[in-house]
Amino acid sequence: MAGWTPEQLAFLHDVVEVRITPLQADGTAWPGRLIWVLEVDGAVWARSWKGENVEWYTRAITTRRARLTTDDGELDAEVSLRQDQDAATAAKIDAEFLRKYGDPYAQEMNLPLAAATTIELSPR
Repeated sequence: MAGWTPEQLAFLHDVVEVRITPLQADGTAWPGRLIWVLEVDGAVWARSWKGENVEWYTRAITTRRARLTTDDGELDAEVSLRQDQDAATAAKIDAEFLRKYGDPYAQEMNLPLAAATTIELSPR
């Protein structure tokens, strides 16, 4: 599978929020939710601020498919739960949340409740 293009990575690195919409097997969409996304070392990451028991997260993990939408367009993504990233990658993700968002909510994204929901978004 090809990765994100350099243009897509730059966009996802800079965008503040995206709407993630889990997709059913037939391509129809469930309701979406605004989330934060990060680009770290060529990979795109997200977390659920409220943990794993929220609708968008549960559906995205179950179907492994989602659409990322902004005012500038949309990208389809494969969703992979990534609780297995090494300590160095996890630290980079934590640091990027603080760098990119730099507010009290960003600190909460690094607490165990949210960190346990780390997902990688890959192009479909």
